[in-house]
Amino acid sequence: MLKRVALWVLLLVGALVVPAARADEWTGQPLIVAIGIDKYQDPQIKPRKHAEADAMALVRHFMKKENVGVAKDRVKLLLGSGPVADIPSEKATRANVLKALKWAEKTAKKDDLTILAIFGNGAPVGERTCYFAVDSTFKNRAKDAVHSDDIEHIIDKVPSQRMVSMVDVHFLGFDLGKEKVPDLVTGNIFKVFLSQGDEAKENAPSRVLFLPGAASKLSLDLEKHGVFAQSILDGLSGSSDNDGYEADGNIMVSELAKYVRKHVGELARANGKTDEQKKQTAGVIEAQSPDFVVAYNSQARAKSLDRLKKFAELADAKRLDKKFVEEGTTLLARMPKLEAQQNLRKAYQQLVDGKVDVAGFSAERDNILEGRKLAEKDAARYAFIVTRATELVGRSYYKKIEKAPMVANAIVGMYKTVDEKVPASLNDRLERIKELDTAELIRLLAEARQQLGKREDLAKGQDVTASLNAMLAKLDRHTGYIPPEVVLKFREDTSGSFRGIGVQIRRNEARDQLQVVTPIYNSPAYKAGLRAEDIITTIISEVDPATGAPYDEPKTTPTKGMTTEDAVKLIKGKVNTRIKLLVEREGAAKPLEFTLIRKDIEVESVLGHKRGKDDKWDYVIDPQNRICYVRLTQFSENTYPELEKLMKALSKDGIKGFILDLRFNPGGLLDSSIKISDLFIDDGLIVTIRQRDGKETSYVGRSDGSYITFPMVCLINGGSASASEIVSACLQDHGRAIIIGSRSFGKGSVQTIHGFENQSIIKLTTATFWRPSGRNLNKSSTPGKDTDEWGVTPNKGYEIKLSNKEDADLFEHLREAEVIRGSPPPGAPPREARTEFRDRQLDAALEYLRNQIRGQANKGGRDVENR
Repeated sequence: MLKRVALWVLLLVGALVVPAARADEWTGQPLIVAIGIDKYQDPQIKPRKHAEADAMALVRHFMKKENVGVAKDRVKLLLGSGPVADIPSEKATRANVLKALKWAEKTAKKDDLTILAIFGNGAPVGERTCYFAVDSTFKNRAKDAVHSDDIEHIIDKVPSQRMVSMVDVHFLGFDLGKEKVPDLVTGNIFKVFLSQGDEAKENAPSRVLFLPGAASKLSLDLEKHGVFAQSILDGLSGSSDNDGYEADGNIMVSELAKYVRKHVGELARANGKTDEQKKQTAGVIEAQSPDFVVAYNSQARAKSLDRLKKFAELADAKRLDKKFVEEGTTLLARMPKLEAQQNLRKAYQQLVDGKVDVAGFSAERDNILEGRKLAEKDAARYAFIVTRATELVGRSYYKKIEKAPMVANAIVGMYKTVDEKVPASLNDRLERIKELDTAELIRLLAEARQQLGKREDLAKGQDVTASLNAMLAKLDRHTGYIPPEVVLKFREDTSGSFRGIGVQIRRNEARDQLQVVTPIYNSPAYKAGLRAEDIITTIISEVDPATGAPYDEPKTTPTKGMTTEDAVKLIKGKVNTRIKLLVEREGAAKPLEFTLIRKDIEVESVLGHKRGKDDKWDYVIDPQNRICYVRLTQFSENTYPELEKLMKALSKDGIKGFILDLRFNPGGLLDSSIKISDLFIDDGLIVTIRQRDGKETSYVGRSDGSYITFPMVCLINGGSASASEIVSACLQDHGRAIIIGSRSFGKGSVQTIHGFENQSIIKLTTATFWRPSGRNLNKSSTPGKDTDEWGVTPNKGYEIKLSNKEDADLFEHLREAEVIRGSPPPGAPPREARTEFRDRQLDAALEYLRNQIRGQANKGGRDVENR
């Protein structure tokens, strides 16, 4: 069958696929709006040292002809100190800022590169933010500052397909005085500058946002500029023009993004005086963003333009074929990303430089194109894998899905992933794809893949990954494809165990090295004495981590500049193999060496309220009333047996009240949630699973082994999803526990794991689950309004909503409770006292249980059910 389908595939021997770019990216005219304010009229708003210098420097750079060449009538510069002589500018009042933004909205055209830069201060206003103009006041900021809604509504209408925002705004840049300010919601900051109008449209405009790492912290000031602006200026000056084998003169937005992400940290570490300053990073967020030119590297571009001129003269003199002229112009104008295209660019350069004649060039070009062809069998294999996936979805998905639209999404998604346009030869069949039968769909898939040829960004199964990710994402947010290289991590997450040394790590931005967050209790790292805040400077490997095969000589890898992902690959590995770590520890005179043996590590998912002196969890939160507390972080394979064992011990010790904390628990295995629910109810329905065909499977609890003799509270919040909702809904509907906290996430669907091609996985939504009362849990099946029925809502009188800041602080508080710190080393300075966190939801749970226990005592110790 494979051979027969391969014969259907058209053999494509045409030119190498090259993006149809021009030497000059802009068919329109670039424009820029830049705002910088050093000092504000309201003394309650703090000054910014380099805000105006940053804004002016960016404008001057973009105005230079050799860099971008923004014309004077396409510039709006607004400064707190007022106009400057050499740039069209005006005072940064609220009225002028809004006028400039609206000018950009009206002036920018589809093909115009549009730059928006803001340097200054802002503040929270309700759930959103504002940006201070020079005449704004902190007290009346809701009226006299520039509201985030104002900016979003304008950006929403800007038609430019290429818009870059550079925003260095300190949103806590004010003296608070006696006023209470709402919490800063950082997610809304990002949304403002990524607004794309109608988000449903296929060709939404590109929006790219550059910003410092933390909106709540002031950017580090260097001698002439802030660290953020200095990094962008350095990148725009040519330092970021480094993709491929040489600078090509075009600074792509992807190159600038990669440079700024790295360079801000380097500048901060080199110039920061405190650890907080040295930890500064930068972020770049992209929305619907194919790569594009954001500026020119003048020196490299001059060389590129000279070569293009010579190529045009040579093409005219030698009467080169038109397809060579178009292809050569494109490749010489811009560095392509693919190796084959780069080799072809080198061939054109050799032709222009006189190192080969036309005949020699043509032969080299033919060789490159021949190596670029994708074999029919490989295209057919791709087509069969995608077709198998569509058939699996058709059989198993909880709603009926037609095959043809899935095939279309797979093809379009693959082309979009590699930033290529779908060829006209395929578009006609895509438009009438519902008319095609299965054989025609397979041919279409194979041809679509073969047209892209051999390329490294689609090699090793990446073509299948790109297509299936796009295809399955159109179904629902919980359905997806897990490629072979990610399967191990996925299985570790669901099993609750992994192979390694048992340590959580993160990057220390100030040191640019790895830091221990915490060893995992009873793991090799814990037993060897690794401690929280240890700096891992070097990893020494004696064997290949994946296979266990010994190296001829140990491999020594410094962690400077290493990502946590790369570190995990080195530290995890085959059981019973050895690894060495060199560690720097505060208070230690010299580096410490740890030799560790990798083991199977069981991740803790059943936690108490704090750790004891022996680092074991303490589950008794109120010894006087014998109230116990358990927090479940996930529902993995080992969660139920751990919890069952613990409940036996707590019951034996005389538990009188129980708090089950499911806040921030995203769920996990269905089987685990059913067994845990059964631990706490007498008997009766736990959950009902409804299939596509209407069939129902009901899971019922048994009274044997259940713990029902003490009052119980279950804590939930918006991070409680899936399995957490099965348990909390069951406990609530049976009257077994009072639910306290805030409304759950609302995920009422069941995902089934299907083993797929080459040990990959397809995770499909195959059913919905319903609470014992029959009420709906699934938010996505409703309009999602607060008044709709979905999720689990706390019992009446026990809904305790936290502010965004309280929610973030709660998350950090819970994470901090997991850290094993050990005793401070001799001579180390005392640890900084942490701010005491008040958990209002937990306080309410304790108060409720104490009242219940007192009520039981007054009634002579009779059992009390929660209703």
